[in-house]
Amino acid sequence: MQKKTLMGSLPVYAQHLSEQTGVKVVVEGSQAYTDGTKVVVPFTETDPELSFGYVAHECSHVRNTDMQYFGEAQAVPFRLAVLNILEDIRIERLSMDQYPGTEGDLNHLVTVVLGDRLDPAEVARKPALHVVHDTLLLAGRWQVLGQDLEQPATVMLQAQEKLLGARLSARIMQKVGEVLQCDSTREVLALADAILALLPSQEDPQDEGGSDQQEQPPQENSQESSGGGQGDQQDQEQPDSQPQEGDDASASEADSDEGEGQSQGEEAGQPDSEQKNSAGDQAGDGQDDRQDGGSSHSQGGDTPAEAEGDDAAGDSGSQSGDHPSQEANDLREQAMQATAGDLQGLISEVGDKAAELLSQKARRDPCARRLLSLAGRSCLRSDAASGRRVQLGLEQSSGLRQCLNGLLQAQVDCRVSLKRQGKRLDTSRIALLKAGETRVFRSKARAERQSAAIQFLLDKSGSMSGAMDEAEAALYAVLHAVENLPQVSTGAIAFPERGSDSVTRCALIKGHRERLLQAVRLGGFGAMHQGCTPLGEALWPAAVELLRAKGERKILFVITDDEPDSPWLAREMVERCENSGIDVIALGFGGATADLLSRTFTRFRAVGQVSRLKQALFELVREVLVA
Repeated sequence: MQKKTLMGSLPVYAQHLSEQTGVKVVVEGSQAYTDGTKVVVPFTETDPELSFGYVAHECSHVRNTDMQYFGEAQAVPFRLAVLNILEDIRIERLSMDQYPGTEGDLNHLVTVVLGDRLDPAEVARKPALHVVHDTLLLAGRWQVLGQDLEQPATVMLQAQEKLLGARLSARIMQKVGEVLQCDSTREVLALADAILALLPSQEDPQDEGGSDQQEQPPQENSQESSGGGQGDQQDQEQPDSQPQEGDDASASEADSDEGEGQSQGEEAGQPDSEQKNSAGDQAGDGQDDRQDGGSSHSQGGDTPAEAEGDDAAGDSGSQSGDHPSQEANDLREQAMQATAGDLQGLISEVGDKAAELLSQKARRDPCARRLLSLAGRSCLRSDAASGRRVQLGLEQSSGLRQCLNGLLQAQVDCRVSLKRQGKRLDTSRIALLKAGETRVFRSKARAERQSAAIQFLLDKSGSMSGAMDEAEAALYAVLHAVENLPQVSTGAIAFPERGSDSVTRCALIKGHRERLLQAVRLGGFGAMHQGCTPLGEALWPAAVELLRAKGERKILFVITDDEPDSPWLAREMVERCENSGIDVIALGFGGATADLLSRTFTRFRAVGQVSRLKQALFELVREVLVA
């Protein structure tokens, strides 16, 4: 059975990503959210990749998204939804480029949130606006980010092509791909507006409406219809100008023959149909061609001459998928007028949906609240208590400091080796020189001092009320004793600390890059007892701080009376730390006895009073700091 460690856990990952991105990541509580400056995620081990992906997604939002433009788009819900979709693609691409390790986590996040399968029958029942929205979301991520959404993206692309026509659908997706060229949220919003402008609208084909009406009189498909075809072409290209260009019909025959290889070219009405298609080809370079074709197609169905419609446009029936359907004629108006209720159930911001899933997991998972986060200095403290404890610790640290310093610099006899040269002779081997033995010099190894990071976790729960002075004085004594030792860094935190928001956290006493006197001035000492003893939960931030600190050897001192709220959880965390290469040592104060400490810790000393600290620490420090 694989041993549980701290490596690869959410708190360690979150702290690492926080250091890399500069965004504060907090693992606590049962609600996932971001306030624009920090990311909060609950602790759970049921699906860590989902948590990793959420943290990476939101960190990239905090770094790269300007929320001002989301406020501007909020008045039009569908515009805001498109902005969400495009901005998510942009910031996730930035995260993958800057921190390649997040790509797999983001891909897992999207798969969990959006799913990897879609039922085409359900898609066929979607409203037109929902089809466009989901295609932008799924196909955009699949095509631009290469995420594992091939099946749902393909289904949505087919639905959108059926709705808007293949050419317009392709042009919209080409626009989506341009999001990678955007350098800001402002540019992404402009791109979202450009995509909305491509949607078919009732306002666009107004100029072509007359041409469609002029197209109705020549219903016999005779040679006289060439005039009507010419008028149709003129209305599309240059309305109310040059109505007398009769040569255009014959000039356009060559062009229309190429576009209508399957039409009935030998019929008498051929010039009329050729001119219509020629006009469509000339206008088809832009968006209006697709929109005009859609309106002409729908109006042609209402004319009484359906036979002529089949003759004139039926040959392009194989291209009918290039024109928007009747349902999409006013899609732009639908998009601009849609309310939040019309878009209910659609996922635009995958981060919001992931936060909802993580919060649900945290509420269902009894292990989800096993973690405290690290806050600032304690608010519940006393300057008088701080001065009293610092003075007591200072008095007891002088001898302790000399002891520790001597231990680190002492020479320890390891295995004695013999060499042919050196400074110290082994007198017992001088007689062997006559026999040719020249290895007569003794060499003993020097104790190698490793770089070390030491973290202290101070229990200031209610059960420690009678031992707080002794415990904090002992903490100060050890910190003062080892502060100036080379290659040794120290840090300290205390628990529990109940904030103004009623959330229990740990309080900072001293940071690893902070001098002890500075920590005292900033109010790190003088803490007052409060709350219960969530020792298991508090071991998480202490271990994370220790893993962050520089040092080959990692040592965690726990100063407590060993009355944890959850003994089994505290024991599990101690095992995790030990399996991760951290030496955990308990210093018992108050009512802590050796028997009581042994239930949770494998290495411990029942100190009781700070005056006995030197004796209690002597062997422990020798074991930990001297190789």
